[in-house]
Amino acid sequence: MKQQPGKLGIREYVSITVLMVGSKASEDTPSLLSIQVQNAAWMIPILSAGLFFIPLFLLIKTISLFHEKDLFSVIEKLFGKYIGFFVCLVIFAISSFGISVDSRTYTNIIRAYYFNTTPVLVLYGLFMAVCAYGAKRGIRNVGSVSYLLIFYTLLSLFIALLLCTRESNIQAIMPIWGPGKWEVLKGSLKNLSLYADFFLLTMLVPYLRSSKEFRRGTWIAYIFTIILTSAATIVFVCMFDQSLGGIGYPFHSAIRYISLGSYIPNLEIIFFVIWIMGAFIRFTAFLYISALMFGHLFKIKDFEYLIPPLAAVYLLIGAIPETPIDVSLEWKSIVRMTAGPVFTAISLIIWLAALLKGEFKHAENKNSM
Repeated sequence: MKQQPGKLGIREYVSITVLMVGSKASEDTPSLLSIQVQNAAWMIPILSAGLFFIPLFLLIKTISLFHEKDLFSVIEKLFGKYIGFFVCLVIFAISSFGISVDSRTYTNIIRAYYFNTTPVLVLYGLFMAVCAYGAKRGIRNVGSVSYLLIFYTLLSLFIALLLCTRESNIQAIMPIWGPGKWEVLKGSLKNLSLYADFFLLTMLVPYLRSSKEFRRGTWIAYIFTIILTSAATIVFVCMFDQSLGGIGYPFHSAIRYISLGSYIPNLEIIFFVIWIMGAFIRFTAFLYISALMFGHLFKIKDFEYLIPPLAAVYLLIGAIPETPIDVSLEWKSIVRMTAGPVFTAISLIIWLAALLKGEFKHAENKNSM
């Protein structure tokens, strides 16, 4: 595979990861969680992370056995050429469908709140074109921009959530378990896909300076995104109460309520500019990883040239749903019910295959020599 000069440091990697995973707090995820478990929606990010921790830990431990190998290389080494190809193809197909659905979600947000007279296809095309251009520049540049942007993104989100607390009522989280402990547990199992991006990020292992930085960066970002997603959700629960499930995009609805007195009554345009830049980073990274996976599958060295065609394919798939409701309630539910369980199962199978093949014992003997 052709690689960009230079490699990602832990700061750039953590910045990319936080923007990719943490941005789910600013789309329709809190609303979808509220539909499932009502006022206990804020618990789902924490419990789902706890459930996904074991397969992610085992996956990272297994990949660490193979020096600077990405996920697909490890899968092919453990399962062989043909079975490995099939497993990798399944991962690519699921991630591609997820990118199409998520990118359409962001286009729906932009049109609903900011450019409601512009055709969806025009906004969608512009959005994917910008992301494709960024991805074509290489993951090192994406990491540098992410590192420059992460502070302002998190600061704006923190300010927005802090201002939202003035319109919130802490009593809205009662009863603490919402519809019941069993329903909350089922909701956590259904939403393992909240952290499925960490599974895909193992494709970037060769692009980091060391495996140690990848491991440390992953766990730092994992803990941070758990706190971020749960905190944002609990603020929205306290702000909108029972109506949260009926609000498509709570973050963008919430920033219309907040102001800094009569001097700055409308802050949403400031938050929008920073939010859209974070969204570009998220799908730029997704497109790069997707092209990397496709290039590995079909042995294409210059995989960067695949980025524009893949962006066009994702645009065509994402343009199929007719309404935002179709995207949120139907297409996203398919991704949610598929990506989390499948990626969890593959992580466990990879670890088991490495264990049965004696890879852990071999690595231990090699280190003791």
